[in-house]
Amino acid sequence: MGILDKQLQKRVRLASKKLGLDERQVINRAVSSYLGSVEDLVGLQYELSLWDRLSAETMRKYKF
Repeated sequence: MGILDKQLQKRVRLASKKLGLDERQVINRAVSSYLGSVEDLVGLQYELSLWDRLSAETMRKYKF
């Protein structure tokens, strides 16, 4: 696990022992969960930008 710093390696090792999972499984699940959260955030940002555009168009239409 050369890509993790020592503090993260310790946390992964501890989680692995507590959960009874291989360290790779812990890392894979953590990364998968993180990426899912990022994808959700990107979707939310996109939706909010659409709302902003719709709001701006409505304000222009009604001369606000």
